[in-house]
Amino acid sequence: MFKTSYQVATVWGIPIKLHISLLIVLFIFIRYFGWVMGILLEVGLATSIVLHELGHSLVAIQKGCRVREITLMCIGGAAQMEKIPTKPWDECLMAAAGPLVSLVLGLALLFSTRFLPLDFLGNNVLLCLQILGIVNLWLVAFNMLPSFPMDGGRILRAALTPRFGRLKATFIAARLGKIMAVLFGIYGFLQTNWLLVAVAFFVFIAAGNEYKMVEMQERMNAQGAWSLFGHPAGPVDDRVNISPPPYEGGNDQQARLETDESIR
Repeated sequence: MFKTSYQVATVWGIPIKLHISLLIVLFIFIRYFGWVMGILLEVGLATSIVLHELGHSLVAIQKGCRVREITLMCIGGAAQMEKIPTKPWDECLMAAAGPLVSLVLGLALLFSTRFLPLDFLGNNVLLCLQILGIVNLWLVAFNMLPSFPMDGGRILRAALTPRFGRLKATFIAARLGKIMAVLFGIYGFLQTNWLLVAVAFFVFIAAGNEYKMVEMQERMNAQGAWSLFGHPAGPVDDRVNISPPPYEGGNDQQARLETDESIR
């Protein structure tokens, strides 16, 4: 069967995979910047997204959550985890870790262009560093929007959970995520930015799936009904994706029964 993603590295025991949709981004870069800069930007962007996802993953691992893999696609990256921390503060730390990495990386890239030798690196390399610095800062701003399941939406849910409970907090954050996704989609359509339209579509779907999954978990945890599906009764183990867009993976029975949950 034709594979859609290919493993290129392993970090902390986490497989790093590239989805074939990244070729779309590569073609766009080559069209506007040429072959050399296009390839450099593609490699730099992929590295930036991996570091962003590793930020999430490091915190998740420290909280006892296993990371199955990280996959990079044309509209973002996803760190697939078997579960995420359910304590509000732990979830907040995990959600904020990715944007924090991107913020540090973006500032470092922008400031580095002031001190690196122009004659040695050349204009193209310095321009790539500047573009990647701006892209990383844009990723911070985009991901910190309070739009579930973006990182900012997860932080919002974590802040609302102590007052409203996890289910209602998810409902509020997911509803806000859907509203913002619609606005993104309309803006992208008017600007003929089909990549933004695609991101808006997946965010809208992921926000709804997130609420449904949490609702199912709350119901099963309350009724102890998970044993009906061939699993021991007790707390339901999440199978989630951190950072948008939604990415489904895994072929086991539990993965098919559970609805994936995404952040970007």
